[in-house]
Amino acid sequence: MYRVYTDETVDRAIAKGLEELKVTEADVKIDVEEEGKKGLFGFGRKDAVVRLTIINPELKMYESIEALIARDAEKTDSIVAEEEPEDDGAPDSVTEPSDSMEENENEEADVIDTEELEHVPAQDDAMDEDVRVQIPIEEAAEQTRAYVEQIIQDMNIERTSEVEVAQNEVRIELFSPMAAKLIGKRGVTLNALQEVAQQFFNSIYKSYGVITLDVEDYREKRRETLENLAVNMAKKAKRTEGPVKLEPMPSFERKIMHHVLSTIEDIETYSEGAEPNRYIVIEKK
Repeated sequence: MYRVYTDETVDRAIAKGLEELKVTEADVKIDVEEEGKKGLFGFGRKDAVVRLTIINPELKMYESIEALIARDAEKTDSIVAEEEPEDDGAPDSVTEPSDSMEENENEEADVIDTEELEHVPAQDDAMDEDVRVQIPIEEAAEQTRAYVEQIIQDMNIERTSEVEVAQNEVRIELFSPMAAKLIGKRGVTLNALQEVAQQFFNSIYKSYGVITLDVEDYREKRRETLENLAVNMAKKAKRTEGPVKLEPMPSFERKIMHHVLSTIEDIETYSEGAEPNRYIVIEKK
């Protein structure tokens, strides 16, 4: 599912497409079909042509580009029909929409507050290093799985889970009819749950181990999105010949981006900022 856009420059054509489709550069694959020419005194000018192909799995569920574009309009019409107040004769007041209001238009009404997860204790009382007894990693993994399930149960979310152990890596896979809530916008809720799970695991297992928490293979889908975003942003850095700053990401997502970008010629990357707001900068060499 794609649409072709034209404008004076590649960047303007891309911006036009992103605005009409109401997506970000992470949601699409960008192919430049024509670079465009300025011409001389108006002669020989040629518009740039780009193709934007939808790759976000959630957006690909729409049956057509037209349905994708109309998605917000349908939501707005529904809200107006349900909540339009009776006319009491008083003049309407005009307010500017806030950033949070704009974000809520794209989120489910009932979402998980990730700040609450930051205060979830790893245990009732964290055990001292000397008090902890070494247990097999399989047992620590199972206890961690049960602990995560208890947190999600307290959120009133139906779920099941599986756990796999490979050497020092523990993978906990969650399944739920409310998967979107467990994942959150761009994985923010899932990442917070994973951090809590890692802290709990560290509190009961004396040796080194890494927890990966996933919901119905979201991590792999996210990896594909990040890899595509890396390619898109590298092309942008080459076109603009200026630094391109990405949004903050957790360290394991930045690692994916750095790996992909390291394979692209004439591109260099580095990270700036402090956790949890550390982000990648891409520049042309």
